[in-house]
Amino acid sequence: MNPSWLPPMVSVNGDAAEVFAMLYRVFSGDFRGAPKRLSGLPVWWDRRIADPPYEEGFWHLITRLDKASGVRLLDPRRAERLPWCGPVIANSTAPEVAVWDYEEGSGRVRTYVWLLNHDYLVVLEKRQKRIGLVAFLVTAFHIDGPGKRADLEKKLARRVA
Repeated sequence: MNPSWLPPMVSVNGDAAEVFAMLYRVFSGDFRGAPKRLSGLPVWWDRRIADPPYEEGFWHLITRLDKASGVRLLDPRRAERLPWCGPVIANSTAPEVAVWDYEEGSGRVRTYVWLLNHDYLVVLEKRQKRIGLVAFLVTAFHIDGPGKRADLEKKLARRVA
């Protein structure tokens, strides 16, 4: 059963340009129209324009790197869950959500926000900006296999906070 605060997934079938425009309206409503905070920190995203008129931060929420071509392609499972990203951040203290910090091999500390029973993960990184510390939205995706789930469970067990 879905938490009452979790919106339904969206259909990503149809004309690609129309689907991207619809998804961007969802993204804009969740992040531009109603700015999010995580543990008191403002949530920022990569605003560089990747493929006009869309920002890198948006693309990372709906696409996945294709290892064969080296190009980011639409990932239907990510894209249909885009409406979950903002609400998962906004409801990160809900019992259905696990939140922890983990130090990556690079030394960067990332915050994982996992909607446990729905296998949806949001990844943010604390970064120092002119205004102070922000939670920078790195990506979000559907956990699509037992290997990835096991990896996340290991990161949760080795959390730093």
